[in-house]
Amino acid sequence: MIIIEEIHILKIIIALLFLIEASRRDLKERLISNKLWVYMVAIFIPLNIIEYVIKPFNLIFAIAQFLFVSIFSYAVYWLGLYGGADAKALMSLAFAFPTYPKFYMFPILSTGLGIFAFSTLANSVIVAPALVLIILIKNVLNRDLEFPYCLIGYKKDIDEIKFHNLLERVENGKIVRGLRGIEAEEEEIEKLKKKGVKKVWVTPALPFICFITAGFIVAVFVGDIMYYFISLF
Repeated sequence: MIIIEEIHILKIIIALLFLIEASRRDLKERLISNKLWVYMVAIFIPLNIIEYVIKPFNLIFAIAQFLFVSIFSYAVYWLGLYGGADAKALMSLAFAFPTYPKFYMFPILSTGLGIFAFSTLANSVIVAPALVLIILIKNVLNRDLEFPYCLIGYKKDIDEIKFHNLLERVENGKIVRGLRGIEAEEEEIEKLKKKGVKKVWVTPALPFICFITAGFIVAVFVGDIMYYFISLF
């Protein structure tokens, strides 16, 4: 039905705006107020009611998928694999989309299990490695092609380091590099400054909410990529 498609489009736009705002706050402050998710859920309550009145969906499945995503999201958070805001984002998406949103010819691939929030999470894990390509392009433009560091990080002015992990550190009086970043603590930065370092190799400590946002977009237009490839075999 055309009306349902229009509702799905509206819900997608609203959810995307909330995710973008959450990503902006996390990138800038590493802090996302719980109020953001409360507002998001509040907006989607009437939208879900309107959707159900126009075209009733399976309430049992809607409740079950919300409980599944909530429990799974909290479990992943409890294991320390991402932050609390990421779990709340996925729970909010599970509430906002009791059914997988479809409009026109989208999504073009499989909708997987039909659990939109779970497909978003699966896609975000797949999209994350694309960061390597972005970093490499940045380094090519800056002509910083020291392998393998150009694949995992970039050079940053030592006085502008914020929300980064250091790929360089001072050890036994010498500057050493590693493929695994360490926290950019003030003590480590001061050691580098004393060695006369002006620019240092760092890797961005990007919040996972950014990847969830990317996974959301992929889920909307492409579908559940992981499920699609698994189904091929």
